[in-house]
Amino acid sequence: MKSVVRSLSLLAAVSAALPLSAATLAHRYSFNGDTADSVGGNNGVLLNGASVTSTHLTLPGTGTGAGAANMGFTSIVGIGTNFGSSGVTIESWYTDNGSGTWSKLFTFGTSNAGQEIAFTNFRGGGDLAPGLDRNGNNFLAGYPGGSNTRLSTGTEHHLVVAVASDGTTNLWVDGTQQITNLATNPLSNVVSSTESIGATAWNDPGHNGTVNEFRIWSGTLTGDEVTRNLGLGPNVVPEPMTLAMVALGLLGIFRRRR
Repeated sequence: MKSVVRSLSLLAAVSAALPLSAATLAHRYSFNGDTADSVGGNNGVLLNGASVTSTHLTLPGTGTGAGAANMGFTSIVGIGTNFGSSGVTIESWYTDNGSGTWSKLFTFGTSNAGQEIAFTNFRGGGDLAPGLDRNGNNFLAGYPGGSNTRLSTGTEHHLVVAVASDGTTNLWVDGTQQITNLATNPLSNVVSSTESIGATAWNDPGHNGTVNEFRIWSGTLTGDEVTRNLGLGPNVVPEPMTLAMVALGLLGIFRRRR
């Protein structure tokens, strides 16, 4: 009996210590010679000169707006409709090879403030600062307006944008948090007029560079999970340790000790 009590106590302690994720992977694009969605089955569609190699999505930066080289999707992703109640995290390993002014790595929504979520490589008006388009323009913390600074080109970056159901937004670049608890409107307001990797809902240039990995999570990743994913790299998706797995392990220990 004492062994049972000890096992149950250990289970409770381990369970309390485990940071169980509220996010589950909904779509994953690894671009290993194709545009397959290995998780959700919503395969990508290459448009206007976009292509894939054995390792990357290649976007040449040609064209503007919806006519830019980009990857769309076979079915509607529905950031607002399918993730509005759970929150969403967009995660990518990507390279910018010198994209044009106001180019976007990705766009979901419209050009109307409050109905969009997009990442801008750098902005016009003499200010090269990168930022997030969510209820308008939001510069990254280390790149204030007028800084004339953009993220390094020709270098792969890890980008994570997490938007909760109520619109609270956090953003990390290469493991460093650049936007913290930004209050925006509810995620359900994002519409599906434009859903693209590489193109924009505005009349702006397409992304010039490559995308190694692109993931859409249902729910919001935490800072610790962002750090973990960065360490694992684009080729590994972490498997969550569930309470059931812990319970089975402890049951095995208990049985061996009887």
